[in-house]
Amino acid sequence: MSETSNEIELTVVLTVVSGKDAMRACLGGVYPQIDFAAAEVIVPYDKWSADVGDLAAEFPEVEFHFIDDLGMASDTAIAAHTHRLYDRRRAIGLRHARGKIIAMTEDHAVPAADWIEQIFAAHEQPYDVIGGAIENGTDKPLNWAWYYCDFGRYGRPFLGGILDYVSDVNVSYKKPALDAVKHIWNDAYRETILHWGMRERGSELYLDPRLVVYQQRPKMTLANAFSERVQWGRVFAETRVAVCSFRQRVIYAAGALALPPVLLLRAFSNMRRQKRSFQQIAASAPIAFLLLVGWSFGELLGYLFGMPEMKSAELEAANT
Repeated sequence: MSETSNEIELTVVLTVVSGKDAMRACLGGVYPQIDFAAAEVIVPYDKWSADVGDLAAEFPEVEFHFIDDLGMASDTAIAAHTHRLYDRRRAIGLRHARGKIIAMTEDHAVPAADWIEQIFAAHEQPYDVIGGAIENGTDKPLNWAWYYCDFGRYGRPFLGGILDYVSDVNVSYKKPALDAVKHIWNDAYRETILHWGMRERGSELYLDPRLVVYQQRPKMTLANAFSERVQWGRVFAETRVAVCSFRQRVIYAAGALALPPVLLLRAFSNMRRQKRSFQQIAASAPIAFLLLVGWSFGELLGYLFGMPEMKSAELEAANT
């Protein structure tokens, strides 16, 4: 039985990643755009982000959902604990969503002033999954390097179209298509596995440049950024090996060793496409290369050590 009823036009799920201050900035961008008579904003949080609940006084119409049951995300002994928290928060948000359209972003992202308007316009198209542009909103070499390691391909200008990927930092779904694969995301939302499952059922992923969010990461150090890249690379690889053969796993592991220069060329291509200045490229490219080494090392770890943290039920869901 669904946890929601009384369907409305739109749900916006905001994922806690950095915490209270970042969420306040994100809500500051979303809140003025919402007609709460026909839409809702949901912010799931837990004991690891308890102070986010304090924002309820500032944003009284937003639904702050405290997560009692963290599921596998309660296990702090594994390297992917932090990522599991994000996955769990997204899943809880989706469970409570009542909108015909369900949009999602995270507290690092501040949506453009017309984000909601453009979501409705984009969903006049027949696509079940519509992603949007992600821009860097912090003009520092480390932030640019991090941005191009993660989101450079979503930076404008680009032509909208059907692609194999969109990002959970700026994505929206038609509810019936999302509900049809609830067994995949019910416990933990994993962007890659979910979109694989939706594509297998005939849904198409559409990337639309009209939907824009701006990444505004809080101050970070190179060490923290490198550590994050290692962890996220490992999570990506572990998601892959959950649904691939041993032979593919060996191939992926071998390929991880060659990833840094390949990924740097891809990042450089995105920089050129966005017409970044020579000075900006020169300042950010060496840092990007270091971060990509971290990502590649994380992937290698994931391929070598498999997926000790995923339960068989999740693997079955990923293959359904």
